[in-house]
This record gives sequence, C-alpha cells and structure tokens, in this order.
Amino acid sequence: QSGGMQTLNMFGGKDATVHYYMLHQHKYPIAMYLSKYKLRKIEDYDPVYVVNSGAYQDLKTRIKYCVPYTFATSEWYAKACIIFLLNIALEISNVYYGFTYINSGILGFTMALIGLCIQHDANRGAVSPNAWINQLWGLTQDWIGGSSLLWKHHHVLLHHAYTNKEGQDPDVTVDIIRVHEHTLWKKQHENQSKYIWFLFPLLPLKWHFLELWDLYTMKHVGISISPLANQEALFGIFLRMLFILRFYIIPLYLYPSLHTVGCILFCLSIGGLYLGVNFIISHNFIDVANVSNKCEDWAIWQVKTSSSAGGRFLGFFHGGLNYQIEHHLFPRISHVHYHKMKPVIQLWCHQNGIKYTHFPSLHDNLISCYKFLDFMGKNNT
Repeated sequence: QSGGMQTLNMFGGKDATVHYYMLHQHKYPIAMYLSKYKLRKIEDYDPVYVVNSGAYQDLKTRIKYCVPYTFATSEWYAKACIIFLLNIALEISNVYYGFTYINSGILGFTMALIGLCIQHDANRGAVSPNAWINQLWGLTQDWIGGSSLLWKHHHVLLHHAYTNKEGQDPDVTVDIIRVHEHTLWKKQHENQSKYIWFLFPLLPLKWHFLELWDLYTMKHVGISISPLANQEALFGIFLRMLFILRFYIIPLYLYPSLHTVGCILFCLSIGGLYLGVNFIISHNFIDVANVSNKCEDWAIWQVKTSSSAGGRFLGFFHGGLNYQIEHHLFPRISHVHYHKMKPVIQLWCHQNGIKYTHFPSLHDNLISCYKFLDFMGKNNT
C-alpha cells in the first residue's frame, strides 16, 4: 500500500470516506474491499458530499484507460534527481565559495521546484506503489525546511477533501485575506489584491520557524493531529533543527555579514513568491465556486473550485499544478500524466454539463485572480 501506516496514523480515527475514494482510482464501492474489517455502523451520519457517484466512476474508467500506469515515470525521476542535485550543489557552493545573489536566487527557485515537483507527488502517494519510496521522496519537504507530516495534514487531509469549504479548507479559512464570502470582511481586505503579492516572499520564514510549534503541540491550522503520529512529528522536529543548522546557523557562522543575511532572505523570497503565486491562482478566480449545496457531488465540486492554465511546458515547472482540475480529481496520479488526462476530463465535463475553467496562459490566470481578490476585498456584504 502506498499509503501505509503513516497515513492511517495521520487520520487517527477521523472520517476518511472522501479521502479513500479520491486517492483510490478503482470505481467500486469500498464495501467490496473492506466489508470484512467492519467494526460498527456510524449512526446519524451526515455526509458532506456525494462520493464516488456514477459520474465519477465513469470518469475513473476513462482515466484508467488513458493512464494505465498512474505513478511516476522515468521523466519524473530524471527531473527530480536533477532538481535535487542542483539544490545540493548550490548550497555547497554558497558554503565553500561564499554567498552570491545569483546562486541564492537559483537556490530559492530549486527549493520551490522541490516543493512543487517532488514532494507534492510523493506525499500524496503518487510516485510509487511502494510506501517507502513515497516516504523517502516525501522527506524532501523536510529538506527544504517544511514538514511532510504537516503538509499531508494540511493538503491531503483538509484542502483536497474540502476544497473552498470555509471552516474546513485551511486555504480559504484565513483572516489576512478574504477569498470566501462567509469570511468576515475587514477594512484591510480592501487592498488585498495589492498587498498579498508582497506577503508571499515571507512564507518560508513562517514555515521554517512557526511550524516548529505546530509539530510540538500536534496542532496545525487550528486542528489537532492524531497522537498516533507523534513519532513522525518528533522526527520532523529533528529534521527541522538540522535544516535550521544547515541553512541558517552554519552559513551565518562562516560568513557573518549583512550580505549573507541578504542572500538568505533573497533565496527565501524567490522560493516563497514562486510557491505563493502557484498556490493562490488555482482556486481564486472570477466565477469560482465557494458556496455549495448540501451533499454536492465531490468530483463536480472539484471542477467548480479549480482552474487549469497553459499546457505541458508550464506544467513541467509547476509540478503539474497548472492542471489543477486534473490534480484535484485524481490527486494520487503523478503530475507527469496530467497533460494526457486533460482532454479526457474536458470531454467528461462537456458531456455532464460542467464548466471546465481553463486559462490560455499563466498571465490570464493571474489577471483573473487579481480581479477576484479585488472583488472579494471590496464586497463587504
């Protein structure tokens, strides 16, 4: 199983119905596989979505025919190795030969690529059917100062399952910007379409230091993490301390100057800006859905709340996140297959009367996102 015990420990008894069907491509009901393990029936169960609907099963069949092998290919491994080795080489160069802004800027870009192109697939179980391979590549998130545990908790457990659901999706349940109509409007939101872009470069500092407290308290974005994952959290704290030693303390000890500080901050700014822009444009655009009817079809909701932009070339550098619709419908398929899935999903959407939002270019997506942020910031009703 590509999920393994780490995945079960992270859930720790929480309802995983939605996650099961979104992470497993087979179309058949869960009861056919797990009925012999049934312990009890939940009384008064109030589902958030219709999961594994007939329409979604039909799409799964089409995608299985389109992408028989859903995991990483040689293209993925080649790209991952090049990115990771380049990242290591740049760090070594900075430490041995001194810091430069050019090296630091490229280093920040490679850190962002590790986050988008490597760990993003691995921590969803999309690299390999073998759990240990996913876990090993997933630790590249810890290599760049993040946390594979917190990322899975935030991204897989919450964001993917409850996209654009205020109070459930941490990406829209925020105060610093208003991207959901149920979020309380504040005066500061009037200028959010302008100031948000200047906050993205600060994201890595938040991840590197504030997340230590989340790992220690086992609570992230206001939601407790199962104590079954305590061992993974302790390992995450250990890796984070090694990162801080490697990325901050040793460089500043060897080259104690404002120039070194500037290079480190420039590196983080490039990485944070690249990641932040990628994250915000995919689910925040004109006509995006964020208020649903009760028990809406989960698969249809993913299409309504996501957008795609550009094509395969952009996907190479964005870890496939420009194919956000494909990514959200099939999060356990490696991003190297998304370009093949797009026409199949577009046809399925057309046949089922579902609007498929695609922007011809990244620029078009950015403009729509800017207009959406501006509208949500000024619309205080």
